[in-house]
Amino acid sequence: MTVVEPFASSPEWMVEQFIHSQERGNLVTRITIPSYRFVFRATNLAAVLLAAACGGGGYGDGGGPQPIQDMQATIGPQGGELAGAKGSALEGVKLVVPAGALASDTRIAIKAASTDAALPAGTSGVGKQIQISPAGLQLALPAQLTLPVDASQVEANLRFAEDVKVWVQDAGQWAQTQQIDGADGTVTIEISSLAAVAEAGVDRPEPQDVVRFDLHPNPRFLNCFAQFPGDANRTPSVQATVVRGDLNDELTLRGRNIKPGLQFDLFTVQRSSLDADGKVDPTVPNFGLAWYQSEVKARSNGDVRVKIQTILLDEIFGFDPIVGLGPTNTFHIGFWFDNPQDAAACGFDPNQPTPFNGDHHAGPLAMISVPDATTGLGPLCTKPDTSTVPAHCNP
Repeated sequence: MTVVEPFASSPEWMVEQFIHSQERGNLVTRITIPSYRFVFRATNLAAVLLAAACGGGGYGDGGGPQPIQDMQATIGPQGGELAGAKGSALEGVKLVVPAGALASDTRIAIKAASTDAALPAGTSGVGKQIQISPAGLQLALPAQLTLPVDASQVEANLRFAEDVKVWVQDAGQWAQTQQIDGADGTVTIEISSLAAVAEAGVDRPEPQDVVRFDLHPNPRFLNCFAQFPGDANRTPSVQATVVRGDLNDELTLRGRNIKPGLQFDLFTVQRSSLDADGKVDPTVPNFGLAWYQSEVKARSNGDVRVKIQTILLDEIFGFDPIVGLGPTNTFHIGFWFDNPQDAAACGFDPNQPTPFNGDHHAGPLAMISVPDATTGLGPLCTKPDTSTVPAHCNP
């Protein structure tokens, strides 16, 4: 193992010595390294341990430094923290024990799990699994545990950073703990006892809570936003994926073959100008109520990507008592040219802009969802009620 021992007399460590010895058959290396600084805080933390990216086989086996697999420190009533160093197996792991949490000096160790314990059904791990000892030790005040998160795995499970939780195992039983802070790359929870095993994860959405649908191009202006105008094999395509949540829903919009650099503005609207077959519907006079949701910009490769969190499925609505507008649903999604000039070559008059951007000076519709052929409702309604004419949505 590797023990990093700071010198309290000096805030910046200098290389002091390397001591090699055999302890129960393992090489023990005590190191002081200038790149890992020890700074006393005002609370006089008892210990701060930064796991150095060395150890494992040590320096005597000819293999060179190996990533550390565990870290440990003695933390007392003053409090302290353990943090995995960059490049180590425990990078991103951090345990902060506040003053007063421990009654006496306690040796605390964190290590990467050699074999991952299976998480509960319906759950996907999105980080590395760790083990903390002494397992089950009760704390007088809650500590904060931060774990690394693989953002790509969160996305693969159709979740956002805010959806990441931590599963903690004690006495063989898993318990789910909500985050107190989370961002792409880490999640932090509070713990009242040291967990035997902990891992960041997400609840996989149920199939009925995932809604996918395509947006269809406004035929008149297709060539003005197509990356490859006139190429039937590479026409613009955009798919929406909406995941139902407890408090709100998550929309991911992915598109390709869009003219690079072009900007648009995304809205949810009451009506679509296209019919169920994606053709212009001459009976639709306008889009009705519209909610501004996001800006959209095509990347250099022609891809577009948007993520938003808001109320979407079955319940999105607006009303305005001033003008006498009652609750009105906006079950369609579409986006408009941000710059009127971008659609001029396709016959749009820039002197007659639409209000579909923050400046209320936008171009025409580029792409939009289409209504269901039976209910006539937009795809954000997943619970249609056809007992009335027209059909309505059950919130």
